[in-house]
Amino acid sequence: MNPSSDQILVIDPSADDREKLVAYLTGKGYFVQTAKSLETAHLLTFEEPPDLIFADVPSEQIELLPFFDGEKRSPLVIVSIAETAGDVVACLRAGAQDFILKPVRDYEKLDSVIHRTLDQIRLAKLNKRLRSELEERNRKLREGIHELRTDQKAGLQVQLKMLPQRQKELNGFHFDHIIRPSLYLSGDFLDYFRLDDHRVLFFFADVSGHGASSAFVTVLLKNLSARLLRNYRRQSSDDISCPVKFLKRLNQELIVSDLGKHLTVFAGVLDQFKRTLTYTIGGHLPLPILKTPEGTEYLDAKGVAVGLFPEPEFERVVRDLPPKFNITVFSDGILEVLHNDTLKEKEKLLLDVVSKQQGGIESILTSMGLDDIDELPDDIAVLTVCDQDDS
Repeated sequence: MNPSSDQILVIDPSADDREKLVAYLTGKGYFVQTAKSLETAHLLTFEEPPDLIFADVPSEQIELLPFFDGEKRSPLVIVSIAETAGDVVACLRAGAQDFILKPVRDYEKLDSVIHRTLDQIRLAKLNKRLRSELEERNRKLREGIHELRTDQKAGLQVQLKMLPQRQKELNGFHFDHIIRPSLYLSGDFLDYFRLDDHRVLFFFADVSGHGASSAFVTVLLKNLSARLLRNYRRQSSDDISCPVKFLKRLNQELIVSDLGKHLTVFAGVLDQFKRTLTYTIGGHLPLPILKTPEGTEYLDAKGVAVGLFPEPEFERVVRDLPPKFNITVFSDGILEVLHNDTLKEKEKLLLDVVSKQQGGIESILTSMGLDDIDELPDDIAVLTVCDQDDS
């Protein structure tokens, strides 16, 4: 406790009593102002209301005291003569904190009253300051969250513009996709575009994590694929036309960028003339699903996630395509919303859903109950590819 920082107001019509109390309080180190009446007390100026008021006034005049307006008031201790216990009770009911009888002889009680009252006022001031600081922090937090949401919404618009057109026909193949981010930004990314008049490249990537840091990698992926496509058309590089070379270039870019991110990816080249799919997989789960008139199966290939190792190896696989086929690729976020216990059961469910599905990409999500989920635990993306005549 630091008495010199505490202000006390003494109001007493008796000069002798007033001087004795003031002498005792100043001797204790308190800053004291005095008034002989309510009128003179109202003329006093304080930078802040006094921490404590000692006053000799009857109960009916307590409401007239300065700094005593009901809601915001300084603690009051009545120092007076009480003819009956009813006088004391009346003062306490009117708002006094305590009552000390004149003449003051019990200074231990006086000290106790002062300490208790000032401790209460200090605690109240501390609570008020902490509440004010908390409100200010909450205000700044709300502003920060609002700014973050605004930035992420803007980032989402950038991501959406990077994605290819839905329901797109390329060289006789029909492509469609849908992405549902768990946050505003997504770590899932896909693209498809013509290599020449009979071949189409398509890829599907799932960046580790989600949110802004993962979304940055999707920008890198878009820029890399666009750059490699330009190089291919200039005949300076064929990396984009070969899924294995494409993944190795992407792996190199991620390691050099030092973003601390990796991704799983499926990349394939469809050849309309040869009726083939040439693909490779970089650690992607669940595996892509191929549906044909002969049945529905997972497409497999050996390969690790991209961005983890300096010299990874990826398997190149070539599959002949029948007249009618459908390829469906899911991000691993789909596994988070399936209620089956094991990965094997979830993979079987995905095969069954794709095998029985007759509608578009939205109907796949509907059949798995995703329309009823408001908050997704992870980003979910789906890509479908089929013959144009079978779309």
